[in-house]
Amino acid sequence: MEVQKKQNFTRLLSLRDVGIKHFVDSLIITRHCQLQFPLLDVGTGPGFPGIPLKIEFPNERIILAEGVQKRVEFLKSVREELKLENLDIVGRNINKNFHLPVKGIITRAVEDIRNTLSNTCNCLEVGGKAYLMKGPNVDPEIDEALEKWSEYYKLSEDIKYSLPESQHERRLVIFEKTKSIPLEEDDLYEDFDE
Repeated sequence: MEVQKKQNFTRLLSLRDVGIKHFVDSLIITRHCQLQFPLLDVGTGPGFPGIPLKIEFPNERIILAEGVQKRVEFLKSVREELKLENLDIVGRNINKNFHLPVKGIITRAVEDIRNTLSNTCNCLEVGGKAYLMKGPNVDPEIDEALEKWSEYYKLSEDIKYSLPESQHERRLVIFEKTKSIPLEEDDLYEDFDE
């Protein structure tokens, strides 16, 4: 909350709202599913859900990915201050050229499901799961994602829940990767200089 006054990381201004809509929201999913690690938090912002999950699972590897550099610096300071080990921070946006293998990816309503599956398609291992924390009206996104990605992903779970002490409804949509996605020719040469 002290950093929020200077950096404006979130629209939420009260400690109660931050507690429920960020911390509780980040942790409640562990009541509904078993996460797979290493876990990549795509578009973590100021560390949600990755940092609360890291505190909950101190021995598991979690990777926070964030493209906004002031947030990256904040995440590094939180990692140092809380002495969080096995917590990597990637200071970039994740796209199909990101190849670090992980068994799980997680997002909190960062983008459309189709885009998330596309952007993480080359880092999520076969059998890995994409945990997508969404709002209650996500059905069109699910349908569009299945239409585009059914050869490579299956809808594993669709869990409806509410945040405690609030009227906020959520959906946890879980896709499982069932098949490797062939690399495009451009992907094969991305790390080499011309």
